[in-house]
Amino acid sequence: MIETERLLLREYTPDDFDALYEIVSDPETMAHYPAPFDEERTRRWIDWNFENYAKYGFGLWAAVLKETGEFIGDCGLTLQNIDGEMLPEIGYHIHKKYWRRGFAKEAAQAVRDWTFLNTKYNVLYSYMKYTNEGSWRTAMANGMKKVKEYPDPKNTISYAFAITREEWRRAVLSFRKLTDFGRDIMYSILKDAYSFDERCAQCWDGNWRETDDFFFDHPEIADKYGFATCFNGEPIGFICWDPRNRPEYVEIGHNAIRTAWKGNGFGKAQLTEALRRIREYAGLKEIRVRTNSNLIAPRNYESVGFVLYDRKENPGETAFSGDDLYYRIQLQREQMGNA
Repeated sequence: MIETERLLLREYTPDDFDALYEIVSDPETMAHYPAPFDEERTRRWIDWNFENYAKYGFGLWAAVLKETGEFIGDCGLTLQNIDGEMLPEIGYHIHKKYWRRGFAKEAAQAVRDWTFLNTKYNVLYSYMKYTNEGSWRTAMANGMKKVKEYPDPKNTISYAFAITREEWRRAVLSFRKLTDFGRDIMYSILKDAYSFDERCAQCWDGNWRETDDFFFDHPEIADKYGFATCFNGEPIGFICWDPRNRPEYVEIGHNAIRTAWKGNGFGKAQLTEALRRIREYAGLKEIRVRTNSNLIAPRNYESVGFVLYDRKENPGETAFSGDDLYYRIQLQREQMGNA
């Protein structure tokens, strides 16, 4: 089930037939289809989605109002033939009495987010008959761009709109001041990010609290040397850095993403934004960071250009985290390469 501000998206049930039939049998609603649906076609529509749920784990979901439970349409992900290719497509149908109230946009954005978070698809599509202005405006509101116009026996001419995973990340991520959020935001993110091993909290809980207290006791530092990464406005990570050794180097400190949001490129996006800001320091020679060999962090740092320059055994109580790894980006070398 997917929840939005006003909607719940859930799997169809046989009991949805009457409410769906009221929508898809309406000539105005189905003006851009070959014909309105009869009862048999409506039942096949529900059965088709049952098959999609079983085969793929997704399909068109019933859209119901959270406040009343009223069925007002559907929205979801299916595989559609778009100019000869079977491609992942976000589709939507809303009862005409709820048109122009943003429900299709709200549902489509939720499906877009769910798809990129829960599948491996790197491009999502919406397609429609060229005359269906409401549908292609919803696609544009979902961050999609028109990528194709092609002859289609069913639609005469169809438009295809698409959004890539990278375009989606740029659309949903924002970077905000840490002080836009309450005290303990840094601590709570760190505790969540390292929840995969209880030994992390046993060893580092005090350091996490100290970091949070320091930044919120010194907001002028917090807002200059760190930021929160937000998904649709919700803080899901943060990063901070120590600038005191400029111009020799700046050292990245804590860099964490909440567990539920890992694996979607958000950590790399957060790190990339931090590097962009740090590179603005005039005359800076290096950016450094220390991490541990048993964490996933080394791959993240290497992916944005950090190079390992030292490795030391960690014999203390945190030895479970592996050797200490020391990485750097040498900016003077970058500048020489760009000259």
